[in-house]
Amino acid sequence: MGAGDWIMATAQVRELNKATGCLVYVVGRNGQPMWSEVFDHNPRISRGWTKNCVKLINGAGARPYIHAKLPDRWIWKLWNIAPGEIYLTADEKAFGEQFAGKILIEPNTKQDPSNKAWFFDRWQALVDRGGDFVQVGAPGVRRLNGVQFVETATFRQACAVLSACRAFVGAEGGLHHAAAAFDKPAVVLFSEFISPAYTGYPKHRNLRHAEGSCGMRTPCEGCRRSMEAITVDEVHRNLLEITT
Repeated sequence: MGAGDWIMATAQVRELNKATGCLVYVVGRNGQPMWSEVFDHNPRISRGWTKNCVKLINGAGARPYIHAKLPDRWIWKLWNIAPGEIYLTADEKAFGEQFAGKILIEPNTKQDPSNKAWFFDRWQALVDRGGDFVQVGAPGVRRLNGVQFVETATFRQACAVLSACRAFVGAEGGLHHAAAAFDKPAVVLFSEFISPAYTGYPKHRNLRHAEGSCGMRTPCEGCRRSMEAITVDEVHRNLLEITT
């Protein structure tokens, strides 16, 4: 499961913790304990069960925004999405502060090919227009020309960079959820795959040119067309509006 799912879970953790005053023990659909690096240092979450804990069921087969998983697609459902929480250590924050004031850009998606991906040449065209961008990722990821690249060994390191940046631009995914957790302005690109109604945040500029939400798990022409409809001009204009 992606980091974005766990960031969304931390919003549920926060509400449950506030409502009960208890630590939250996150378990999957079958009761097995769940953990993610996103949960590290979160004072609301317990790694083990105690009588002073409350359970939150969230994991594979029990995501709050997924109604069903079919052989060819996901079926989504509405839920009360809210920004999550990520607790960075002092060392992580110090690492991120090197990139204070930059704009984090994410041209890649977790899967390649992906129905959520914009086109790499358009990402390059965007940065060619100018801007103080930084890109993060593992050593082998595709890199944008003319953009500072920061090799990050973990998702938390990427989050540390994002926490110091002034904005984020990328496709719907883990880092856009992290941007919401850090209360960062963002331009987020959505395809036909899923709507911001399910995984978007009102404070972000959610760009989308599609009606339904196909949830297709195989390459989808509708997702491609919806991403083709998002122009470099549109992304650039929205990014300027949130950063100047």
